[in-house]
Amino acid sequence: MNAFEWHDEYSVGDATIDGQHQKIIDILNHLHDLLNAETVVDPSAADKVFDQLAEYVMTHFAYEEQRMSEVGYPIDRIAEHRKQHNSLLGKVQQIMDAHENGDSQALAELLPYLYGDWLIDHICHADKDYASFLGASR
Repeated sequence: MNAFEWHDEYSVGDATIDGQHQKIIDILNHLHDLLNAETVVDPSAADKVFDQLAEYVMTHFAYEEQRMSEVGYPIDRIAEHRKQHNSLLGKVQQIMDAHENGDSQALAELLPYLYGDWLIDHICHADKDYASFLGASR
């Protein structure tokens, strides 16, 4: 798998949220580099990057949900979006639990999951749904 790149099509039109998405991609790229290094990497290095990713993603999700509320995004759609966030976090936690229990392939599953389900599906579809509300609040 190639490293991830930010594309303008991922933009929701809000500089802060787009910047947060770009930061998450940077962290994913760092994890990608560690997992695909030709030399043996200290396993705890990948764990540290994952912890950084998990902490940043939770902060981002909280900010995004707060921002949706501020711009008048419908409450029922915020609740649905929150469910998607919780589902993404739950799946990531399952992968990390498997890794911590000795599954050597677990972290390799994490990157395709985050790239496909989070980056492509969630940002390009679910996040785009509230983009017009963000633009209207300016």
